[in-house]
Amino acid sequence: MITIGNPENCTGCLICEMVCSFHHTHKFSRSNSSIHVNKDIFSLEKRAEIKIFYEPDKGKPVCDVCIGEEAALCVSFCPENLIKLERESEP
Repeated sequence: MITIGNPENCTGCLICEMVCSFHHTHKFSRSNSSIHVNKDIFSLEKRAEIKIFYEPDKGKPVCDVCIGEEAALCVSFCPENLIKLERESEP
């Protein structure tokens, strides 16, 4: 599972969205990403809303934690190191 630490530190750069969309479609497009960042950079509130789609929603691709890649791309490319991958522990 992908987790987000301290969303208030998110700069809103959208790199996570771009690399995610590239993983799914080989195109850079926010609409093809399974992670969505909503941050108004002009707002006084610093917190970003970050949603990861694990279930189908409005045509968004479902997060597959970048199967086939060396690592989850959003984790690898987040310049603030806010996005982490937590493996589910076995019972």
